[in-house]
Amino acid sequence: MFELGSISTEIFFFVFTFSLCLLTIISWKKLSTANFANVLARVSLILLIQIMTVSSVGIAINRSGEFYSNWNDLFGKTTNLEKVAITPKLLTQISVKDIATSRHTAGGSLIIKKIIKGEQSNISSTVYVVLPPKIATLFEATTSSPNIGNEYQIVELFSGYPGVPETWIGSMQGIKTLETPQNSGEIKNTIAIIPTMNVDPRKDTECLNFTNGPQVETWLSSDMKSFAKRYLGIDDRPWATFGYSTGGWCAMSIAIRHQDQYSRAVSLAGYFKPLFETKISTKEKNLLIKKYDLVRTLNSNSTNIKMLVIAGKQDPFAWTSAQQFISKLNPNISVQMIPISSGGHNTKSWIPYENPAFRWINQNS
Repeated sequence: MFELGSISTEIFFFVFTFSLCLLTIISWKKLSTANFANVLARVSLILLIQIMTVSSVGIAINRSGEFYSNWNDLFGKTTNLEKVAITPKLLTQISVKDIATSRHTAGGSLIIKKIIKGEQSNISSTVYVVLPPKIATLFEATTSSPNIGNEYQIVELFSGYPGVPETWIGSMQGIKTLETPQNSGEIKNTIAIIPTMNVDPRKDTECLNFTNGPQVETWLSSDMKSFAKRYLGIDDRPWATFGYSTGGWCAMSIAIRHQDQYSRAVSLAGYFKPLFETKISTKEKNLLIKKYDLVRTLNSNSTNIKMLVIAGKQDPFAWTSAQQFISKLNPNISVQMIPISSGGHNTKSWIPYENPAFRWINQNS
């Protein structure tokens, strides 16, 4: 009851706010006598209406954009997932039970939620595995240990900050968009791995490895690969990364810094160097700036990574960041840019560009 992202919660807040307004109108004359109790009551009602109005709008915006998945995330409370997370030693291959209890989409995909502990990072958090329609059908028809076969590719999806993995499934419509060309046979079966990127709801870790803090980069790269190999039985073929906003930075950073695991990266309205919104020491900040200098990494090493950058002029920060990044790269580095025709930094502007991005990933496989 009253889950942050539910329509019932949104309706309750708006109805309660409207009821407060009616109560204030009805009671205003009765409270007009100039004494302390009446003045306090009127001021309290006005303040409460303002608080509830802002809260109602905030809940509606959050339900639309899926920035926070629950109240703990919203208020920065860390949920102790370590108690329920599956450790690497206990993680087994996907089972018939997993398939039976998974969520089915209208387009035929299966969405499986797992809470795991990273083998190297020791981070305990949530990861979603989305099996494409054809592989989902194969798994559902299998009575023994499922096998994904050989005809597939893998894309790792990153959300923004604030944001949760479910955004790709919900308001970003990423899985729905991906299903269309898969079902028509225009692209390969694409397994989507969607890990929790914001492992600490109180901090924007920007997918970095901190000296004395969470090893988020390791969780998103090495740990996701070892998880997928053990759980899905995948081989060592290269993955693609695709992220929006802060996730765009993560997609580029992870792929560029782990080219043994990734061959393609898509940034949608992202940026290309850490912003350090989380307060850290000057010493560590300087170390991380050097460590995560993507331009230097690309220009100083031979690379086979292919990159797609999507940004629009009406999103000045993302556009300027993209232009600066591309202009500094050696001309032999493979980077393509698609300009967003209109709209600022919001999901409605981004959704139309998911389809060409997924097709680009397939074409460059």
